Amino acid sequence: MQYAHVAKYIVDGARDNGIDGVLYDSPRNKLYIVQAKWSSKGASTIEAGDLRKFIAGVYDLLNEDWNKFNKRVQAVADEISKAIRNDPEIILVAAYNSDNSISPDCQAIVQEFLDENNSDSQEIVTFRIFDLKRLLRTIKTIKSGAKSDVELNLLQWGEQKEPYYAIYGKVSCADVAEWHATHEDLLFSENIRNTLPESDINTQIESALLHSPAAFWYLNNGITAIADEVVRKPISLGDQKESAYWKVGNLKIVNGAQTTGSIAKAYSKNPKAVKQAYVQVKVISLEHAPIDIANRITTATNTQNRVEAKDFLALDPMQDGIAESMKKLGIQYCYRRGERVADPTRGLEVQELAMALAVSSTNMASVTVAKRNAGSLTDPNAYYPKLFGKPIEAGDAWELVKKWRNASVAISNFAATLDGREAQLAVHGNRFLEHVLLSTKGTATATRIAKVHAALKALVDEIHGSDCYLAVLFKNTKKCEVLRTRITQGI
Repeated sequence: MQYAHVAKYIVDGARDNGIDGVLYDSPRNKLYIVQAKWSSKGASTIEAGDLRKFIAGVYDLLNEDWNKFNKRVQAVADEISKAIRNDPEIILVAAYNSDNSISPDCQAIVQEFLDENNSDSQEIVTFRIFDLKRLLRTIKTIKSGAKSDVELNLLQWGEQKEPYYAIYGKVSCADVAEWHATHEDLLFSENIRNTLPESDINTQIESALLHSPAAFWYLNNGITAIADEVVRKPISLGDQKESAYWKVGNLKIVNGAQTTGSIAKAYSKNPKAVKQAYVQVKVISLEHAPIDIANRITTATNTQNRVEAKDFLALDPMQDGIAESMKKLGIQYCYRRGERVADPTRGLEVQELAMALAVSSTNMASVTVAKRNAGSLTDPNAYYPKLFGKPIEAGDAWELVKKWRNASVAISNFAATLDGREAQLAVHGNRFLEHVLLSTKGTATATRIAKVHAALKALVDEIHGSDCYLAVLFKNTKKCEVLRTRITQGI
């Protein structure tokens, strides 16, 4: 991104509401909101009063209350509004030109904000310090040509000498977390993608690291990387294969971005657990390899078919039974990879059935999981058994899916007619609204949706205030249970 293009996202000035910069990273679905402070003595950080103003401004921005902002913020308001509809990861950044830590009071303010907007099951908001050390490191990286050099400690290692050189072995996950802390997205500049936020795969990798670190090496496919230079460091270990140190110049991870990012996130939560885990790593030297080898390796390692959790449904007799029952009704039911619904008026897909079962459930946890992590609904190791743990009558299931489809489309169309916080309520609260429509009498007409939407807005404002972040609210089971009780009484 060119500096001239970035300039419009610098919004510092009168009526900036404590926010000095705001930028949406579309490929990674991340929204950065920045407060910056300059100290002529190079000793100050962020003061508590400024940080409170910043947090208040963040809430105003996330609720699209543009009247509280200056023209610079309003100039990018449409872009930020569209970003918020995508339910992005929110990253608050405190930037200042000193090496000092923020005060305990500031740390408490930040922690209160994080606790209010995150949960054990999902991290939606993060806070990053961009201090003098990190600022200088970033400038140095840019000026030096942005190389990601690492020192690699390989356990139980081996090497491939022909036709070009490569090494492989086990690496401590703590070391991988350090690579990420030092070089961040620079590690993935040769990959077809960077780390993906809040994906089902990331969640599973992180969970495995935190709960079964000793088994992680067995459960993970590992990391493939390329490097400009791979040189073994002479530390008097001879030819033994138990361990060896390597100097790796300009390491680039071409397959395993999600593994790397998840290791880094897990390490930030529980370093002790992650230090017990290892991951298999393969590093291919480009020093004497063909000129096109980097592209060939990147393409090959990212185009092999990956087994997804959903694929294991093909082994479940329950799914066979549903498919056979649907077939007798003249309905196509797709639950294997590669199957496609030929005619949506006479067919459905397992993800649709799972979603319909979840949002129509009397268990509010199913509704919030459908919003928070839809992929887990068809993951045999996650929420799937709770939805498909008892017999399902094919005719009833088909009627339920049709009702859910109608409600989902109607809510989406209704949301398109709104803007600001009203639109956010329909977008972030879509699963909750579907739940209300499917679990109460009546059809999903525009009039009925508008009535439920208005009642829900009034309740949210009454119970949680008009500035709560709606993307967080509708992923919280306890809060949604209270809303359901009150709204069903009202309508």
